[in-house]
Amino acid sequence: MIYNEIHRLRGEGFSNSAIARKLKISRNRVIEYGKMSPDEFCLFAISLQSRSKKLDPFRDKVLGWLNEYPVVALD
Repeated sequence: MIYNEIHRLRGEGFSNSAIARKLKISRNRVIEYGKMSPDEFCLFAISLQSRSKKLDPFRDKVLGWLNEYPVVALD
């Protein structure tokens, strides 16, 4: 889990920028997750599963398009 990895690397003395490069995530995410306690991160992770997304109102339309025009792999 990225949260645990961020805190492990911080404990080893890595900078936020170095952690971001190593984990291939943004430095801002490293900073944000680094400020969270384990309980705060748990609540945050749960909220990601239940919050609405901007594209939710268009979900059925997009799925219809994807079914109607399936993506063909290009070789």
